[in-house]
Parts: sequence; structure tokens; C-alpha cells
Amino acid sequence: MYRFVTYSSPLPEALPPLAEPGFLVNTVAQLMAQSVDGCWVIDAVNETSSRVDARCAFFDANSLAISPKQQSFGSVEFTRELPDNVLDGFLNALEKAVETAKLTGLRLVHYPRAYAPEQTDRLLAKLSSRGFVVADEQLNFHLKISKKSFTDGLHHSARRRLGKAKRAGLVARYWPNPDLDRVIAFLETSRSAQGYPLTMSADTLRHWLATAPDDYLTFAVFDHDDTLAALTVAVRMRADILYNFLPADNAAYRAYSPTILLTECLYIFCQHHHYTFLDLGICVDEHRQPKPTLMRFKRNLGAEESAKWTWEQKW
Repeated sequence: MYRFVTYSSPLPEALPPLAEPGFLVNTVAQLMAQSVDGCWVIDAVNETSSRVDARCAFFDANSLAISPKQQSFGSVEFTRELPDNVLDGFLNALEKAVETAKLTGLRLVHYPRAYAPEQTDRLLAKLSSRGFVVADEQLNFHLKISKKSFTDGLHHSARRRLGKAKRAGLVARYWPNPDLDRVIAFLETSRSAQGYPLTMSADTLRHWLATAPDDYLTFAVFDHDDTLAALTVAVRMRADILYNFLPADNAAYRAYSPTILLTECLYIFCQHHHYTFLDLGICVDEHRQPKPTLMRFKRNLGAEESAKWTWEQKW
């Protein structure tokens, strides 16, 4: 038996535990960081286990319910074993919550299909039958983590550039307790030079780096004199998924492709810390249009592709 529970702002300090390791974006701290007001959470609680088998959080954005408001995805998170009739009931409860909140529609920014292929396909079929349409579709890239060496999957051109970076004396490493001013200044400078804003405000990024270092991890490539050649903030999106969230490089080192060396560092870190999936993100320009050069770069790293959809319905 299941019961459907709706929470609204202010959220409780803790929500019922998920039946299996869940996405970081659906924790109370992350949800409240997106918006203190105008947040709703819908849970499908398994009354036998007292654990949550499905969850969705949405926010009020100009009278439209959106999931998420500021993260890379939200949507409906649910277990593979969730009965079909329970998924139907959950979606009914979700739509009712949106209507009760007097919002005019629902937009779900879904996680990459590769995160949970079976759940994604089931949800897509259900939403399509309810009149939802695809509002956006992007290709997301990822590396599967295995015992194989990172270099095994590289295109020969990427392998050459990796060797060039190492011969130049560049070193990549995990950077615990980083200099936050230096990290943020590097990211802002690099992103600004390429015409990209930070996808998270500097203050918010500083907050998470300082208060959640196990979830927001810094990796960097250094020259022999400690000059930063490349840097990224990676996010522990789930117990088995590391997301390369904010990669950036120093234009003066671009001839050495330090991002490849940085990606190797992430891959090895994943091997040592039981991650099975390294998410490299989507490939879009400053106008959110597909960026073929970045797609080619990620394919040359051995990355695989999966769809990342946004679904929407208005009523």
C-alpha cells in the first residue's frame, strides 16, 4: 500500500528517507537553497517500509510549476520496482498539487536518460499519454567507470594531447580545502572570456564549497609554479554518479588541452571512490544551441550519449 504526501514551504527539516540512494538535488537543503518560498514536494510513501519510492519537487516560477528552479534537473525520481498503478497515482497527486497551488502548468527538466533508463522510458510514456510535450531535448555525455584505464577509451588525438600535457609538467589532482577566492575568481574569469555566465551564483557556489565539501569537490590542473591551468567543481549527484559541473581552463594553457588531464583525474577518482558514472554534461553555446566542437571533444574522450528531455504541459 502507498500513500501520497504533499509538503509545501516551509519544508520540514527532514523528509522521509528514500528507498534507495537518491539524487542530491532532492534533499531538503538543496531544495530550500533554490527557493525558501513557493516549493512543494510530493512523495509516494511505501507503508510497508515507511520509505519513499517516488518523489518530485516543484517551484512557482511566474505561475508555472517548474522542477527544478535552479538545478540541472529535477523531475520525478522513482524506484525501478515502483508498480505501474502507483506511478499513475503519483502523477495524479502531482498534477493535483500543481492545480491546488493555482499554477498554470508543469515543466519537468528530467535527468539524463542514462541515469535511469527504465524509469525514464516509463515516465516518458506516462507523460505523453497525459498530454505533456517535449519542450527541450539535449544530448548529455557521460563516461562509464570501469577497471579499464582512462586512456583506453581516448581517440588517438586526445591521447596525444594528454601526453603533451604530462610532458609539459602539468599535474592534475583532487583539491580538498581549496582557496575559495582563487577557485571562484578562476571560474568567473574563464567563463567570462568565453561568453558564459556561471550557472550558479558565486555566493551560492562559495556556500556549497564551504559547507558541503563531500558533495561539491574541486579538482585542478597545476603547472610547476602552482599556476592554475584548468579547474572544475564536481558534484556528487548520487552515490554512484559524479557530475563534472563547472569545468574551466586557462586560455594560456589551451595548447596543452589541460581539460583532458583534468578528466583523467576525475575518472581515476571515480574508480577509487566507487562511482560508476561520470557525467560530462550537455554541449551548448551561450544561446543554448548545440555546440558541435564540444560534442566532438567529449566523444574523443570516449564519452557516450544519452537524451536529456524537458517535458511540459499547460492547463
